[in-house]
Amino acid sequence: MSTLVEIVPLGFEDQGLLTALAAEIARSYPLTCRVGAAERLPAESLDEKRGQYHATRILEQLAASRLDVFRLLGVTDVDIFTPILRYIFGEAMFPGRAALVSTYRLGMEPSPGNAPVDRSLFIGRVLKEAVHELGHTFGLSHCRDPSCAMAASLDVKHIDAKSTRLCYYCAFLLQDKLNP
Repeated sequence: MSTLVEIVPLGFEDQGLLTALAAEIARSYPLTCRVGAAERLPAESLDEKRGQYHATRILEQLAASRLDVFRLLGVTDVDIFTPILRYIFGEAMFPGRAALVSTYRLGMEPSPGNAPVDRSLFIGRVLKEAVHELGHTFGLSHCRDPSCAMAASLDVKHIDAKSTRLCYYCAFLLQDKLNP
């Protein structure tokens, strides 16, 4: 199996963002990254009552595909949730081979009216969440350092405060996991 991370667009077509995401993942992890072919969201992941998509169901489909790829990162622009959380920015198998990031809530200000943010802030948020969720696939848990990519993201303010980089401790743990 290769050490390839494949980004899988799930009903998502922003090529500029996908290209930036591939470059950031290659900088953040000692892995090759490419944008793969798009897939449809699984119909059974839509919860019509909530008007949202069940993230775990999307992850299960993603993990069952492309078995020759080391890690998969699904990217979508739909609103995702888990049964215990009203909404989430992403989810990952911990540890596992698949992660998911939703851009749905990353392009808005966390204020009344939800005004759109500028493109560079939006892209930065998506990059941080992608690095974060991929970290979970390697068994990295949430970090106490608020600037680490592995810091918890309870809202976009937390995302804005962190970096796309892993702190020294998390980077050390990652190396240990990649080179047992």
